[in-house]
Amino acid sequence: MERSIVPEASGQVQEPEVCHPGPMDRASRDWTDDPAASAPAEFAGWLPVFQKFGNGGLHLQFGHTDSPPGGDKFVRAGPPEQTAPAAPSLRQKLNAGIGRTVRGFLFLVRLHLALVKHAIQQGPTRSGKVLWAALRLFFTLLWGGARLVPVLRFLHSRDFASQVQLPRRSGLVFLRSVPYTYGQDPWVIEIEDSISLFNPFLHNGQTSKLKIADIPYRPILRKLLEADNCRGIITHVRSTAESLPTLFDSEIIGEKTSYLPLGVKLPEHWQQHQDEEYLDLVFTCSWHQYPESFYLRGGLEVLDAFDVLREWYPQLRLTLRTGLPRLSNRYHRILEKGWVRIVNRYLPPKEMDALLRKSHVFLLPAARIHVVSLLRAMAFGQVVVASDGWGIEEYIAHERNGLIVKGRYGKVSWMDEKTGLLREDYRPMHRSDLVVVQGLVEAISRVAEDRNLRRRLGRQARRDVETTYSLENWNRGLKAALDRARGW
Repeated sequence: MERSIVPEASGQVQEPEVCHPGPMDRASRDWTDDPAASAPAEFAGWLPVFQKFGNGGLHLQFGHTDSPPGGDKFVRAGPPEQTAPAAPSLRQKLNAGIGRTVRGFLFLVRLHLALVKHAIQQGPTRSGKVLWAALRLFFTLLWGGARLVPVLRFLHSRDFASQVQLPRRSGLVFLRSVPYTYGQDPWVIEIEDSISLFNPFLHNGQTSKLKIADIPYRPILRKLLEADNCRGIITHVRSTAESLPTLFDSEIIGEKTSYLPLGVKLPEHWQQHQDEEYLDLVFTCSWHQYPESFYLRGGLEVLDAFDVLREWYPQLRLTLRTGLPRLSNRYHRILEKGWVRIVNRYLPPKEMDALLRKSHVFLLPAARIHVVSLLRAMAFGQVVVASDGWGIEEYIAHERNGLIVKGRYGKVSWMDEKTGLLREDYRPMHRSDLVVVQGLVEAISRVAEDRNLRRRLGRQARRDVETTYSLENWNRGLKAALDRARGW
């Protein structure tokens, strides 16, 4: 049976799927209409500084803030009408060529200029509060033994202009992934892995050979996380929670850390795995649709496996909801020969839900965990075929609620138990791994031939979301963590 590529692509880049229901004005507004909510926390993902982290402050991972636990609410005071202007290219060129001492001096000059600017825009009280917090942190870090230049770089990376835009009385501030704060307000942070804490000085995928002694920001972050105003660290990955005390050599940080498995909403309609003419496989990329994510989620191995499988099982169809990077002619021939649908445009929530509901098998042979993608596929009753990348097996149990393909852990991602550092090397993801391809071929062959297996795995996955990874369970744990942060 002849199949062809079905183009659904308009060439557009995926628009960010933000985790709030729509734009909000400059005044603080509730993220919930619940009138009983009486303990607001400022969700700071809107701060301009998060644009340096891929604008991840609005990532779908934090969509749970739309449905906060009872008695709580999330508010935000932004985004502002204008964000801080980008540094001129001349300054960038100068910074690249001058010495560390001069850069430190320029940091202090920029800090004072920013104070004057924002004292005019926001008022001297708010600017003074942030400056006092920055100076207090500066001396605390130096007295704690941190080196001068890393301290200055760290303070500069928190972005004074962003910090001034927080309300003067913020109450509890809820940060995500990166501790962009001087500690001027009590704060909690939700993270997936420990590498994001070091942003912009460490990056995922580049830590495989890093020596702990060569990270000058480790003692800085230890002081920041141990400080009284850091009221809690929340993570949905047990590996992260268990490794943080080792990474920072701090029992205090361990006591502040809460492990809460993430939860998602359970859709009403889901894949029942009845008798069907076709078996639909789906591979999705990250929310921002960077073509690089195609590699990091295992797109090459998906195409190689499908090239083999389509000859054996003509009922297989593959949907790639992803932007595509530059591929070799061999992969273009695979796309042309098999039944492959490419969707590289923005899908509204209803269309995305329909795609997941109609698909039977969700493919994620990724370098590491992508928790929202996993849980949404499970909630729709899909058969999840995932890799053994770091964190994935905390949610997917082989033969119970999905199938695990070996070949990632210890090669592209693994936890260094001795140091507590997440080790990652994404370079191998840019070429197809035969071990992973073979694992995908075997796993997909099993589910293609055994409808009862598909039904059992899909129903168990959905049941696990209903009983364990539900939004209700997450909110219960989040409420306890927030109450603890407030000293209740």
